[in-house]
Amino acid sequence: MKGAYAVFGAGSFGSTVATELSEAGHHVVVIDRDRDAVSAIREKVTEALVADVSNPDVIRELDIKKFDAVIMGMSSHFEDLILALTIIKQEGAKNIYVKANSDIQKRILLRLGADRVIQPDKDVAERLCAKLSMSKVSDMFEFKGSFIAEVGIPDKMVNKTIRSLNLRNRFNITILLLKKPGQEMTTVWDPNMVLQSEDRLIVIGAEKAITEVFK
Repeated sequence: MKGAYAVFGAGSFGSTVATELSEAGHHVVVIDRDRDAVSAIREKVTEALVADVSNPDVIRELDIKKFDAVIMGMSSHFEDLILALTIIKQEGAKNIYVKANSDIQKRILLRLGADRVIQPDKDVAERLCAKLSMSKVSDMFEFKGSFIAEVGIPDKMVNKTIRSLNLRNRFNITILLLKKPGQEMTTVWDPNMVLQSEDRLIVIGAEKAITEVFK
């Protein structure tokens, strides 16, 4: 089932998120005080409104509880952002994602009840650095709170069985698929299978755990 999302702010961040969600088939409502910004996004989303989300009456009229998540991209108007965040929390909003421009903004927004605070430039830079430093992790993406990654076999795991590594109990990492050289990806049925240096795994777990185990 597709979701319903409210996006506050039609700037670069908000419009990108709104467009991507809409193209994925979700119901997306965008709200911004800038009439030109709203006009630019209107044909790309379900609905685009010119309104001030720091006004409690606007939030009540939106019936904010009906949305699966609220994405707030108003970091350049921090006072309005704080007011809007406070109001939507009071009105029962769920899953609030907020864009911040600095660490201090992030701390304040989390304290006020944001479920997740995003610093796009910093997050992208940190993810790039992490990827560059993880030679065994070729790809990783978030999936319902966990991370799925394609990884190579570090030297410490070569010639060891999946059972002996005990990744699930030690690190809460589950091996989903295994690829031997020249073969297709396949489900791992035999825990006594021995891993070789050229093997590839698809695993799921916490990002930090995957990074540490397969670095």
